[in-house]
Amino acid sequence: MSRDASDDLQAARARLRAADQEHLVVQAAALGGPEGAALLREAAAEDWDLLRAAVLAPAPTLPPELRPPPALTLRRQQAVGGLRTRLALLGAGWLREGRVATLLLAGGQGTRLGHAGPKGTFVLGPGADRSLYAVLAERVARASREGGRAVPLCVLTSEETDQATRTAFGDPQRLGLTPDQIRFVRQTSLPVLDATGRALLAAPDRLLRAPDGHGGALNALARDGVLDLLAEQGISVLTTFQVDNPLARPLDPVMLGWMRERSLQALGKAVRRTGPEERVGVFARDLDGRVRIVEYTELEALKGAVALTLGSIAVHTFDLAWLRGLLAGGGDGRPLALPLHAARKGVVAWIPEAARAAPLQGVKLERFLFDVYPHAPRAEVQEVAREREFAPIKNADGVDSPTTARALVEAEVRRWHRERGLAEPARPELRPLEMDSTT
Repeated sequence: MSRDASDDLQAARARLRAADQEHLVVQAAALGGPEGAALLREAAAEDWDLLRAAVLAPAPTLPPELRPPPALTLRRQQAVGGLRTRLALLGAGWLREGRVATLLLAGGQGTRLGHAGPKGTFVLGPGADRSLYAVLAERVARASREGGRAVPLCVLTSEETDQATRTAFGDPQRLGLTPDQIRFVRQTSLPVLDATGRALLAAPDRLLRAPDGHGGALNALARDGVLDLLAEQGISVLTTFQVDNPLARPLDPVMLGWMRERSLQALGKAVRRTGPEERVGVFARDLDGRVRIVEYTELEALKGAVALTLGSIAVHTFDLAWLRGLLAGGGDGRPLALPLHAARKGVVAWIPEAARAAPLQGVKLERFLFDVYPHAPRAEVQEVAREREFAPIKNADGVDSPTTARALVEAEVRRWHRERGLAEPARPELRPLEMDSTT
């Protein structure tokens, strides 16, 4: 080993000891050789002060008084004659002009569903080709055809889902897309820690890691130059949607029209919560007028939380120029750094003392995409009909499961046929290539 390499490893040991990660130094010494050196280098590259602070920090504090945010409510859409038609024309204009791109957040595994592989490969049915990826990609294809322009589709993957996701999109034309319409970006991962802030191991020679949350999409898009590329293509807004909602409408002309008419930097879709127990984040506005999304786990500590009834369905629209500026650095020249959120979850980690892997309680650290909202000078909410746009698949059975999602999808297809005087299909399935995406 060269003197420089030896000095680098010594410096790595010193950094890890200073960060209370002495156990990693001990493990690397037990391994010795290249494996021990690789573990030291991997661990020393992390910002342990930042990671440990996120684990050990007290529960986040929020403004004590939060109010309902400015919103395009369903009542307003129904009461103002011609409003939806006018907004849809505005939004459709953006699509025709090639001003819109969309981002599919697909970094998660289907673990809670009991599905091996990326959640997007889960087959919703009834046909074997009705995976979540297929259903959602075809919605983008439909909007592209209606607008006469290919809407750029970015797909966020993680280390675990990247290869399988690329394979699933291997034949874009089968999904109605062109080969150059899709671009993949991979989010980074962060170490998983224990409750005291010490790193856990996935194996004797490597750290246990987990994806850094959907907020990691922003860093991935900026790092790979995708945001700059979209700007060069004339894109004005970037919409985002999650892979576990087969009824998601990220290219809804009404949403785009409201964004355009109001000159907003951020706009989110929402549904009325079924009750305080529903596990969705809620939109709120603080006393300074800033809009934010509050995680459902934080609601109990808030005064006036009962009035916060608009639950986020994780479909967002962002002004691209504003977003690029935010990530490049605001007025103080510092780029945006989204906060880390700690989630305590069961994991399987390598235990050096036992020389084996075992289940235990770990802390995963994530960034949330919606934490950009308080930075937006103008942000609002669009309320949509739950039964039309929200069919989440979170659990293997019960609430928010494939069974409930299929029922919602079938009901939407039947509604579409009834409104057009068509015979209802015997086996309803979501075929966005055949369905009108504007109503």
